[in-house]
Amino acid sequence: MDKGMNLINAMNALTLAVAALTDKVTTEYLKSFETIYDPEKDEPQEKPKKETKKEQPKQDEKAVSFVELRSRLAEISRNGHTSEIKELIAKHGAEKLSDVAEADYAALLAEAEAL
Repeated sequence: MDKGMNLINAMNALTLAVAALTDKVTTEYLKSFETIYDPEKDEPQEKPKKETKKEQPKQDEKAVSFVELRSRLAEISRNGHTSEIKELIAKHGAEKLSDVAEADYAALLAEAEAL
């Protein structure tokens, strides 16, 4: 009976260790995703060189994708503006970023970059 209990305890400890490892790996993967995938780096290098400062307001008028918005807001949030980002999202009538209407992406990004 003691050997059986020892085996059960060992398997329980192993299960807990695997669960903790899985949680750590998943968390680290999610945290590093923004670093791994940077949409600005994936764009051709020629584009930024050709643009002038006068063309940047036109870029704000362009449609902003969800990925661009999320990555830029994450960067601003990491710089210590998390609460302000949450307030901006709430100002646009949403509880979380995925609830923001696509039409509001450009306005939200402009307001966030002003922080």
